[in-house]
Amino acid sequence: MEKKSVGLGLALGGGAARGMAHLGVLRVLEREGINVDYLAGTSMGAVVAAVYAVGTDPNYIARLAEKLRWETLVDIRFNKMGLISGDKIERVIQVLTKNRNFEELQMPLAIIAADLGSGEPVIFRSGPIYSAVRASIAIPGVFEPVKCGDRMLVDGGIINNVPVKPVRDLGADVVIAVDVSHDQGSSEPRNFVEVLFKAFEVMGAYINKAQLESADLVIAPNTDKIGPAGFYRAAECIAAGEQAAEEALPRIRELLAKKAEEIGCQKTERQKLAHQEREA
Repeated sequence: MEKKSVGLGLALGGGAARGMAHLGVLRVLEREGINVDYLAGTSMGAVVAAVYAVGTDPNYIARLAEKLRWETLVDIRFNKMGLISGDKIERVIQVLTKNRNFEELQMPLAIIAADLGSGEPVIFRSGPIYSAVRASIAIPGVFEPVKCGDRMLVDGGIINNVPVKPVRDLGADVVIAVDVSHDQGSSEPRNFVEVLFKAFEVMGAYINKAQLESADLVIAPNTDKIGPAGFYRAAECIAAGEQAAEEALPRIRELLAKKAEEIGCQKTERQKLAHQEREA
């Protein structure tokens, strides 16, 4: 089948509250008429990717994020598997993703979790979207892991925090990675939960380096002064995403134009070869 246009893929990384910056990036791309064709997400990036993939307006998602009282979604359980059961968040995600399965989406989507037993990534591309997202956000020690058959699944950020390869494997020609994991200037953790978030992010920062090298472009919103538990600062995160995306627009357009030219040249070459074969 002949490829009609350049497929743009976004790899939305984990970063807890900072992941709301992804909404700002999506806002700018929509405003500029730049279509996203493929999405992959890890942790908070999985939440945003999933809600966007079901067709929800990023402006609506942003308004919801700014008004939502995030503490109401926390169901403390203090059991041996995690501080938070995640049941409330799972129900909200189920509503936000319209209780859809991956197979119902118009846009290819991949959600990344990790198998604690094997240490391998688990890439969801079928089944209920909400359950995949619930697994992807299960930060070890904070959220209870998710049982999936004989596997114990946790946050995909321990293996693949910015899923560049998964979104390219979906078919994307150009891959933009949105990295919200860096935190050079954020404040010190104030409690046990923030210590866990911080430790998780420090680990993820080393994993990110190799993954980001394979992206065509990396957008890194300046969320350094926002702690990973700073969900009440949603507006600042979103604004940081918008600013970073606006600064990246010239490069994005350049990449898309270059890839379109390459695809056009490949199409012309195939047509020439086909003509030569017919003439032979």
